[in-house]
Amino acid sequence: MKIVKARLWVHSLLAAGAILAGLVPLKAQQYIRDSGPELFSYDELVQLSLDKPLTPKLAEKVRAITTTPFINNEAYYNGARPRPLKITGLGPSLRIAFWNIERGLELDEIQLFLTHPDRFMAKVKEEREIAKQKGTKVKAVDLEKVPQQIKILKAADVWILNEVDWGMKRTQYRKVVRDLAKTLRMNWAYGVEFLEIDPKQIGTETFENVKDEKVRQELLKEFRVDKSRLRALHGTAVLSRYPIRAARVLPFKVGYDWFEENKIHPIEKAKRKAAVVIGEDLAREMRRGGRMAMIVDLDVPEVAGKRLTIAATHLENRATPKIRRQQMEELLQEVRNIANPVVIAGDMNTTGSDSTPTNVQQMLIKRYGDADFWASKGIQWATGLGLIYTGGRMLKKITGIQTNVDPTSANVPGLSANREQGLFNVLEKFRFEDGKAFDFRGVQERTVNGTSGTLGDSNQRAKRGFVPTFVTELTWGKVGVARFKLDWIFVKSNLEDPRDENASYVFAPHFPRTLSTLDNCLPERISDHSAITVDLPFHEPTKIAAKGS
Repeated sequence: MKIVKARLWVHSLLAAGAILAGLVPLKAQQYIRDSGPELFSYDELVQLSLDKPLTPKLAEKVRAITTTPFINNEAYYNGARPRPLKITGLGPSLRIAFWNIERGLELDEIQLFLTHPDRFMAKVKEEREIAKQKGTKVKAVDLEKVPQQIKILKAADVWILNEVDWGMKRTQYRKVVRDLAKTLRMNWAYGVEFLEIDPKQIGTETFENVKDEKVRQELLKEFRVDKSRLRALHGTAVLSRYPIRAARVLPFKVGYDWFEENKIHPIEKAKRKAAVVIGEDLAREMRRGGRMAMIVDLDVPEVAGKRLTIAATHLENRATPKIRRQQMEELLQEVRNIANPVVIAGDMNTTGSDSTPTNVQQMLIKRYGDADFWASKGIQWATGLGLIYTGGRMLKKITGIQTNVDPTSANVPGLSANREQGLFNVLEKFRFEDGKAFDFRGVQERTVNGTSGTLGDSNQRAKRGFVPTFVTELTWGKVGVARFKLDWIFVKSNLEDPRDENASYVFAPHFPRTLSTLDNCLPERISDHSAITVDLPFHEPTKIAAKGS
């Protein structure tokens, strides 16, 4: 914390000098230029991985980094400003995007389509052709839609991101939020959700149980880390062309204890299907920290109160729907007294269960980051072909339970009551202190595809349920595909009845989109989640165009 205070003191001196010199307007000095908590040394990360009490100094450092956001308004000081969209029927509007970017494993691809869309499209066509020649299955997508979806995403003045790495080997030790913010010319805030201190993530795993010494040496090499670059951070980010006034991190009081992964109990292992398939060792994901929300105040002159509050969150996957509902209730209490517009967005993990299914190979790539290694010897060593096949057959049995794409409905078709509905009931019944509510309307003219129904103005619906934001094969081959609507945007504007279609539509959600074509255009997906966007008009809409713009 001394380093943070010293940094802020230096920035204050520099800012004062700039004002005296007449270089920067006085108003510009309201914003923190660059601040954040102290990072961990490699030796400290090793200490955090050990199953023993932390020293008071180290415990305080963990508390600080999981409750203190990084804030950077460098883009503002360098002249970056918002560029509100002019949408037919809506007028000047703010577009907000949410995306779980899967650690930033494909950050290079994201930066490429943002900066050179033509080169990106050429790469897409080339890689799809190479994959077809190799006999690899390529997803059927309409490539003509990709440039338009890139344009839609680039036009967002606010990006909300989950699963953002900072100093992890699997993402080449990059500060993903900082790199992406530079590409977009945006200010940013970053909240640490987890310190990834599993022995495999920090390079202390010895693989003593591996009898074949050659294989053991290969594994040691694969998991070796650069101690000077490892920071082991994983979290949530908000990027914005509007300046960031303030940010705070809210760790949830309820949730899963990720550090207890170092001792998974047999009952838990049986409950968690993925652990059965690939074994306790590689299913383990030891972490310090926990699920949280980061609440960010942006100065947006066009909205009521001249401020917009973004509550970016990632609800627990290793928990029941009841726990996710309780986490949402914690977040709602934190924002209850906010009078200006509020947007809550994030991966809510609304699967109806306590574990998001995924295939073995994708899980390992996501966890440890090397596709080539896990596609060959790593997979075979970790599981054996027999276990993969057996696991696949087992997971196929639960596919029907896990593919509900309308978590807001009362029932899952053909099954029992939908356990996720409680979370949406809490959101719909919630009222801020000023009497305002979240927009649950779904007016056909305010969607991009003519659908209607609950939350249809803020999240893209399909003919049945919602367009899924997470799609994965449960294991290799044609064993089964799971489709979920996990990612959500909820908007508080100027609405007292969440379903009043005759009430004001100022800063109300319009034309939600799920950008799945962009996400699936390459042979390997950019992320296992698709980005979603929504448009929020600064004035009362006049004439609505059904397809938006």
